[in-house]
Amino acid sequence: MKNRGYGNVWYRGRLPHWLRGLLVLAAGWGVLFCGQQVAEGYGATMEYRDAPVCQGGGRSGYGDGDEGERCVRREAGTVLDRRTGERCTSNGTSGGTTGGITTGGVTAGGGMNTAGGSSTGGVTAGGVTTAGGGGGGTTCTTYYDLKVQRPGGTSWLGVGSETYDDAGKGDHAEVRLWRGDVVELRVRGHIDSYAPSSQQAVFPWLALGCLILAGGAWALLSGRLSGLFAFSSFGLPFVAVGVGWLGSMALFGGHPAVWVFAMVWTGFAVFWTVSAWRDG
Repeated sequence: MKNRGYGNVWYRGRLPHWLRGLLVLAAGWGVLFCGQQVAEGYGATMEYRDAPVCQGGGRSGYGDGDEGERCVRREAGTVLDRRTGERCTSNGTSGGTTGGITTGGVTAGGGMNTAGGSSTGGVTAGGVTTAGGGGGGTTCTTYYDLKVQRPGGTSWLGVGSETYDDAGKGDHAEVRLWRGDVVELRVRGHIDSYAPSSQQAVFPWLALGCLILAGGAWALLSGRLSGLFAFSSFGLPFVAVGVGWLGSMALFGGHPAVWVFAMVWTGFAVFWTVSAWRDG
């Protein structure tokens, strides 16, 4: 008996015009909202970069005598502990051993450490690639953390290998704060900088805006659910990550090696998505 395929009609047909219009309007609003968040994050980050260091204390983000004068606060700290290890990501589905692997995140805007984790931004000391059989394997990077105590809290801070080698338990340190965020650590002549939360938030908003824009383009030009859930569409999140990554570094700067990696990531994601769309 011939299969008429009536069960797939709703899936292959276009959405009603009124629904597609609503989706386009919603996508436009979403892109504008994401753009507003990016603008606010950029403005707050530039405010931090132009802020002076507080003279003699004061609240984090504000000066001593003037509530309108924003500044970076200095606090005395102490190194309590040290730790180092490897964080690995899998390169394939076969071969290689991935026991205890944790996926390291990516911080766009480049080259800074993360306050509370290991060094990121694509440049970490001690990177090691371990190949597995059959195209599998893992890529590992070494992280270096110092546990620093300061008035009001204790936190693990990612540092460079040189800072880690020279710092020891009980060493005095200087911690600089901006609106509660640790933005700099100074110990034994070494300086490690950290992106404020306003800068870190720009990357996901850019990526989300890119995805929403793609959804609005789909609603305007196609409106077919079969196209939205096609195999080629699975490459769009990777394209969005690349666009957000590049956009964040365009706003805040980044290490040349991170730029190269981000461009390779984005280029490959676009190439894969376009190729899958043509073949589909």
